[in-house]
Amino acid sequence: MKMILMYADANRLDRVRGELRALGAPGYSVVAVAEGAGRTGLHTGDRIHPGALAQVTVIAEDAEAHRLFDELVKCRDACGDTLSKLFLMPVERQA
Repeated sequence: MKMILMYADANRLDRVRGELRALGAPGYSVVAVAEGAGRTGLHTGDRIHPGALAQVTVIAEDAEAHRLFDELVKCRDACGDTLSKLFLMPVERQA
């Protein structure tokens, strides 16, 4: 099993949801506002620090997760989104 963790530009969240449905993702979870700071700056989604992020998580079997990850990266790059980041990680256990 693998987990795709995506920090998506909150302005693209509806589009990301549509991409996940179109790509046949087995399911996903969304944290609509993820605040934080990093290489791309402070993200709080307020007037002083715009650029809110949403956290999207998908758990899938290995082959499916790799396919979804690659397709989501293509979608992100095709629309010129330089803010969203994706990570593909192993899921060691679930209960």
